[in-house]
Amino acid sequence: MTIILLTSGAVVLLTCTAFFAYEFLTFRHSTVRNLSTLGSIIANNSTAALAFANQDDAKEVLAALKAERHIVGAVLYDKDGKPFSRYPADLPTNAFPGAPQMDGYHFEHSHLVSFQPVVQGVNKRLGTLYLKSDMGAMYDRFKLYGVIVVLVVAISFLVAYALSRKMEKQISLPILALADTARAISHRHDYSVRATKIASDELGLLTDAFNQMLTQIHEQNQAIKESEERVRAVLNSAFTAVVVIDAAGKITDWNAQGEKMFGWLRSEALGLELAETIIPHRYREAHARGLKHFLATGEGPVLGRVVELSALRRDGSEFPVELSISPMKTGDTITFCGFITDITERKYAQEEIQKLNRELEQRVIERTSQLEVANKELEAFSYSVSHDLRAPLRHVDGFVALLQRHAATVLDDKGRRYMTMIAESAKRMGMLIDDLLQFSRMGRMEMRQTSIDLEGMVQDTIRGLQTEIKNRNIVWKYSDLGQVHGDPAMLRQVFTNLLSNAIKYTMPRDPAEIEIGGMDTAEDEFVIYVRDNGVGFNMQYVDRLFRVFQRLHRVEDFEGTGIGLANVARIIHRHGGRVWAEGKVDEGATFYLSLPKSK
Repeated sequence: MTIILLTSGAVVLLTCTAFFAYEFLTFRHSTVRNLSTLGSIIANNSTAALAFANQDDAKEVLAALKAERHIVGAVLYDKDGKPFSRYPADLPTNAFPGAPQMDGYHFEHSHLVSFQPVVQGVNKRLGTLYLKSDMGAMYDRFKLYGVIVVLVVAISFLVAYALSRKMEKQISLPILALADTARAISHRHDYSVRATKIASDELGLLTDAFNQMLTQIHEQNQAIKESEERVRAVLNSAFTAVVVIDAAGKITDWNAQGEKMFGWLRSEALGLELAETIIPHRYREAHARGLKHFLATGEGPVLGRVVELSALRRDGSEFPVELSISPMKTGDTITFCGFITDITERKYAQEEIQKLNRELEQRVIERTSQLEVANKELEAFSYSVSHDLRAPLRHVDGFVALLQRHAATVLDDKGRRYMTMIAESAKRMGMLIDDLLQFSRMGRMEMRQTSIDLEGMVQDTIRGLQTEIKNRNIVWKYSDLGQVHGDPAMLRQVFTNLLSNAIKYTMPRDPAEIEIGGMDTAEDEFVIYVRDNGVGFNMQYVDRLFRVFQRLHRVEDFEGTGIGLANVARIIHRHGGRVWAEGKVDEGATFYLSLPKSK
């Protein structure tokens, strides 16, 4: 309303000012024109009076100026420039110039003055007419105009006020409604409020845009609120305490685990100094220095690392924690997020583990001592087997041989068969003692590993088994045998046992086929296999193959003590490998062993 009134008033005043200026200039011109016309008439009527020097006629002519009330003075000068006649007759001498001036019109003070020649004929000048007129007419007119202007301004203000009051509902009320809505939203932070649309004009469009903005803000606030709730739910579901502080070291966030761990409710912790809340006294100075150093340089010795230290509960008790701090920068705002884990149970478990380790070390020492005693007893037993058992066996074998030579003719067939069985059993007992001693030594022998050419070792082993091969028809096959790393003596024993078994169990085959090959697997091991087309075995008993004294065939069919494959397993295990086998009855068997690849 003020704007409309001021605008209307300014327009009216500017209009009136322009009107006054126009009227002032127009009235001056019209006054000059009227005075010029009046002067021409008086000058033309005064020629006779000046020509005949008749002052009475001159006074009579000038007296005609009574009809023009704004003429305040008139003087008729003769051709010599001396006053000849004046109007009014009592006009004081100082009220007009003593001599005529340059012809023309000019304003002086508040009067219009003119000097007009009195000419007879074409160019015979008889004198000069002086006229002086006041500006009363203009002042009277301007007074009237002033009253009119006052009335116009007053009426204009009244009309503008009435129009503004009438237009208030269309302009002011929608704006006030928007202002009230904005004020309500700012006070209550309720973005679900909507402004009422009053009209479909520009203010209606503004109201629609305002409501659309509120809808977007409301949706964004809902999304932010949901996001905050999700973040809060995640923080509260964390098993670690999450503490957020600002650059001043004050707590700005605190999750449920923090409440449980430190004993402070979130509402109580927010705004508190972190150093005064959960940091023990001995760490507070270092905390303040570290915070100040980071804000000055952007570097922190404990940021981005996991450190172990002590924290303080609300009741003043300390407990060990694991701490990780990460700085977060949003615009110019820096905050620090700390993840804190209570490691009291872990520390207790570590102490228990250390205690158990100490006890275990003591037990290992005790067991090692017991094993050393057992090894010494085993060595003594081996020595006893090697000497004390061999001697009686040699005596049995020797006396059986003597008895056979002495009583061969006396004994019948059954007696001679008994003597042969005793001799063979003594020899088999000797072989069993030798294999048992060898099995025992394999567990105690020191390993000396080196690079081994497998194919060369296999061929040397086959040459060493020629007494077992004799004149048999055996087809030997080799496949991908390369270099391995191991103890040559032990591995030679492995191939001796495996190839000897293959030769033995292919006795019924002609030709016998024995294949030795290698496979470079993707794992960190090299697999070697020995495959034959012999009598095979039943996979039901495969787990008995590599045990001591376990046989899957009768002694009458195939001789042996059942220790060879146990030796193979022990040697390969000492190399860090593994052994297994596959086979079918009367379809052959395949024995596998793996050795770790050298690094």
